[in-house]
Amino acid sequence: MQQVAGVASAGGVGRKGFATRYVKPLARAAQEGPPGGTERRISQRRLVEMLGERGCEVSPSALTRYLNGERRPELDFVRGLHRLAADRSGSPTPAGIGWDVVAEAYGRLVWCKNCAALNDAVAVLRAENQERATSLDALAEEVAGLRTLARAVRRRAALAPVPPAEGDRRSESSDIAAARSFAATTAELHSSGRPEDAAAALADAVRFLTSEEAVAALEFLHSGRHTQLEESFGHMVARERSAGTVIEVAVELKERRMAALADAILKAAAVGAAVRGGWG
Repeated sequence: MQQVAGVASAGGVGRKGFATRYVKPLARAAQEGPPGGTERRISQRRLVEMLGERGCEVSPSALTRYLNGERRPELDFVRGLHRLAADRSGSPTPAGIGWDVVAEAYGRLVWCKNCAALNDAVAVLRAENQERATSLDALAEEVAGLRTLARAVRRRAALAPVPPAEGDRRSESSDIAAARSFAATTAELHSSGRPEDAAAALADAVRFLTSEEAVAALEFLHSGRHTQLEESFGHMVARERSAGTVIEVAVELKERRMAALADAILKAAAVGAAVRGGWG
């Protein structure tokens, strides 16, 4: 069954809610005619005449009350209005409204004035709760990204150091994926108006990421054109990490065709070392 945006699928609806969601849009569709057509918009009086020509008699004052939700329209009137709107618009679903949806809503109409007002208020609350649920889903994704990175960091901390003769430890593929997920989370935080939170998350993570993971995060930010975050994180790597890690990151970035970013990180690291009197 087709649904109309903003219309609750369960529970009753009051006169005003029914008028706002169905009667007014259908009347408007009947008055305006087919989209992009050359025919001029007809007046409300002409709309009354056309309804009458189709056997759906209604006075101008009664139509006004129906449109304002001040009076209950008969089902025959609503059906006639929908048919006229369909013919005038050239679509079986004028204003995106199918007859089955209108008929269902009409069957759920609550005529008691107080009950109708209450049901309209409930519909508003349902819409607001849906918005809150969407916000909570976005927050859950942010938290999931941070938790994934935290698990990877804890797993690394639990591993025994690799003897120098066996070479440096390499990050697991899951850790690389976690670094990209983390970068995506910070980008989302930044774009959603929370740049301070994004910067704080990057500052916390930069001390724990391996060179491979730092490159993965920088590559994600670079490919997504998150320029401000990319530059900030690059400076954090230059400032917080050892000379060896900075060089490893720069070399890998150059191999991935991000030479400008690599040069900026090396320059920032050199300036920081000069200020400190050495690479600390």
